[in-house]
Amino acid sequence: MKITPFLVASAAVLGTAAVLVGSGTAATSTSEQLMINQKISQAAVRRSNSALNYLAPIRTTTTDAANTGANGVTPLSKVTGSGLGWTTAQIANAAVTPAKLSNPSYFAVVSSIGAMQRATSGVTVTSALTGTSTYTVTFPSNVSLCAPVATVQTFSPGSGLNYGAFATVGPGTVNTQWVVTTYTGNDGTGKDAAGTAGAGNQEPAAFNLVVQC
Repeated sequence: MKITPFLVASAAVLGTAAVLVGSGTAATSTSEQLMINQKISQAAVRRSNSALNYLAPIRTTTTDAANTGANGVTPLSKVTGSGLGWTTAQIANAAVTPAKLSNPSYFAVVSSIGAMQRATSGVTVTSALTGTSTYTVTFPSNVSLCAPVATVQTFSPGSGLNYGAFATVGPGTVNTQWVVTTYTGNDGTGKDAAGTAGAGNQEPAAFNLVVQC
């Protein structure tokens, strides 16, 4: 009597063995299938761990305890704040800087002696008083296509009455720099802050520089 070959297939959920038998011979042994399933499970765990690491900036012990994942995926309608993006509290200080934005803006407050008093992170005065009342300000990204505006504060020496005082802004030697030159006005008597007749003489001055890109 001729025995007709037969096929028995048995498949189980992840982590169990699947055995295929054809004509009485195992196509894949139980031990081999268990090893394959184990590798699949390990890869899934690694991907899950990687995802949790990427979410570390917004994870807390409280949120982890409240949502262990044991109940599957929570509908978005039941997740507070879903669709609202990253909140201010979830973004670390200095994590988002002007250099990372598509249209950054910078500011610098510089003293008359060329000392940086306040500024956007990464902004420096690389060369102060290079010549007469000329200050070179360097930024952390290309600012050659941005709009710079410089405003004079007070002069030193001087009485503080700086009528007509102004500053000019020109490109630096590299595309990350703007050069500010400050000029005196006069005190209402026809003399500038240094006591010289007329206005428009170069004098060291404190100034504000704003660069909008």
